[in-house]
Amino acid sequence: MFERMKMGLALGAGGARGLAHIGVLKALERAGIPICCIAGSSIGAMVGAAYAVRGSAAEVENLFADFLETDLYRETGVTTIRDAMVEKPDSLPQRLETWLKKAYLQARIVSRPHLIDSALFRQVIEHFIPNVLIENLPLPFRAVGTDIKSGRPVVFSKGPLRAAVYASAAIPGVISGLSLNDMIIVDGGVLSTVPTRVTRGLGADLVLAVDVDKPLEHDKVEFSSGIDVFFRIEDVQGAYLKSLELRDADLVLHPNVGQLHWSNFERLPELVRLGSDEVEKHLEEIRFLAGRRRWPWLRRGSSAPDGEWVEV
Repeated sequence: MFERMKMGLALGAGGARGLAHIGVLKALERAGIPICCIAGSSIGAMVGAAYAVRGSAAEVENLFADFLETDLYRETGVTTIRDAMVEKPDSLPQRLETWLKKAYLQARIVSRPHLIDSALFRQVIEHFIPNVLIENLPLPFRAVGTDIKSGRPVVFSKGPLRAAVYASAAIPGVISGLSLNDMIIVDGGVLSTVPTRVTRGLGADLVLAVDVDKPLEHDKVEFSSGIDVFFRIEDVQGAYLKSLELRDADLVLHPNVGQLHWSNFERLPELVRLGSDEVEKHLEEIRFLAGRRRWPWLRRGSSAPDGEWVEV
């Protein structure tokens, strides 16, 4: 008489930190906890889409491990960004090299609309995502982007999966956006860091959200210049928007990845483990939610309010 309540996953943005999503999926598989749908922003869309196609977290992990060994990964320049922004060199020659890399990146940012060529990034997407349509996936999936012309979230519900993931992961200033229907669509994390409401709109009775964004720091904040204040305001706005979204989740997982830079993709094994550890820490609560039942006519899943997002 009672039906098991359906649990959906909302996978958040966060660059390399989003590789923890793979660990979350692996742990849920081990525990035998079924997922009815996935919505993702940015790296959450890439991992979620790859999983929706294959249905195996181990396969998705292998895809990323293989990618990190390719020339294609090196051509993206992510390792240059990581070395310039993350590494702390000791010797004078290393410090000089790091300074030159930072200067090179800054020059490219101010002189070009994006750092990574769009054709190159499409090749990256093709490594992970086959040429399939969203509406034909075995597991319901949505990718979330941001239309920078209208200022509204965009939800991809049909059409080529590769295009949807490209748009959702197109970091402003790093990758050029997707032009579609008089829109320019960029990274979903701009407005929807963890797409809980989109997951609910897919028909999920329960939403398990995975937040891999860097937490807002309070103790180590310095404002030595106007640009520091400018970036701090962006961080505050983003944290507030995310807090509103997370209110719609039944449970929020926070893998301990906030200390890692978004470019640290080489930390794949560690990131996967941290995602898995977070599920194990909350496994009893997740099992309780997954075991809940409801009357067949009583559903919590809902559509978005009119105008909340553009669906394509």
